[in-house]
Formats: sequence, C-alpha cells, structure tokens
Amino acid sequence: MEQDETLETVTAAPRVIISYDVKSRRTTEACLVQQYVFGRVVTMRTKGGVKRYKYEGLIHKPAVERLGQSVLLMREDEAERFAGFLAKHRVPYSRERIWVEA
Repeated sequence: MEQDETLETVTAAPRVIISYDVKSRRTTEACLVQQYVFGRVVTMRTKGGVKRYKYEGLIHKPAVERLGQSVLLMREDEAERFAGFLAKHRVPYSRERIWVEA
C-alpha cells in the first residue's frame, strides 16, 4: 500500500557562506580584515578629555552571522562587498550560496 506524499511550502532566503584565511605573517591585511569584520574603537584626546568613537563591523549588520573562526553567513549583497574587500587585499576566500528557511 502506497502512502500519499505530503508536500509543504517552504519560504527560504538566499544567503552566502564566506570563509577566509588571513595568514598571520601578513599582519597589515589581518588587521584590516579584523577591523572590517568586527569593527574598531578609536580613542582621541581632546581639550575636554578623551572621546571614543565606535565603528561597528560587518558582524553588527542585520542578517550577518558569525558561524565560526573566519566563517560568516550573510545576505548576497553584503557577501559581494566583503568578497571584493578580501580580493582587493589578496586574502584567500571561498563562498557558497545556500538557502535558509525564513
């Protein structure tokens, strides 16, 4: 006896996983990538004391998630910008387009 197959409608959103590898001996590129991904804080001395400016990184943007060390999940538009940044600084990376349930 055959069972009827149940079909479901699934809403999915396209995402991109990017993994990258910054060589530790390339400290300038490693620092730039770290600032791009995690952000940075700049401390400035002023006449009135000290001011701190916080610049958020890629992981602070909506729909960007850190999956592990040097592995991020993000929307396609963010992935294009990040891949361009990595290519500009000659940082090896790979990317994979996936679908996630929305």
